[in-house]
Amino acid sequence: MATAHLFIDYQNLHISAHECFESEMPIHHSLIHPGRFADEVQRVRNDLVHTPVTIEKIHVYRGQPSSEREVIPAGRNKAQAAEWERDRRVTVHSRTLRYPHDWPDSPSREKGVDVMLAVTLVRASIEKWADVLILASRDTDLLPALETARDIDRSIVEVAGWRSKSRLQIPRARMWATGLELDHFDRCRDTREY
Repeated sequence: MATAHLFIDYQNLHISAHECFESEMPIHHSLIHPGRFADEVQRVRNDLVHTPVTIEKIHVYRGQPSSEREVIPAGRNKAQAAEWERDRRVTVHSRTLRYPHDWPDSPSREKGVDVMLAVTLVRASIEKWADVLILASRDTDLLPALETARDIDRSIVEVAGWRSKSRLQIPRARMWATGLELDHFDRCRDTREY
């Protein structure tokens, strides 16, 4: 069976799930457990594609609140990472959020997370970490990395996400996209209280 690595743009996946399935609820009700998400992607993909894969590694990219400025959110974020990494396939890669001079009037923002994901995706393709590389994001800023990884032609590159949301596509190129529905979301939710 072919091997696969899954690269998750966590904030993008989480917000997309909230928009699709629980927009009337507080956003923290839409947390995704990366290991369960990978299991759903693998199951749905393998039911539809003639070459099945085993997702051996899950790379999660997200911002980390500052423990000096946002003590409670920072603690929750770290607890989530610790819980998710109990699944030995999962590694959480984080960067501290950037805080504008007028914070908290202006919100903190992720900076460098997408670049870190993009660099690692291209590196994974160059070094042939797996037969298939799957990106879970709909952020078009990641499209150049996806195109580069595909052009290297050492790995098959695919995307995954929620079926009712837009997906990344490389113009004039055929690329598999695994789309998950509400029942899949329900199975991959992280309902733990942090």
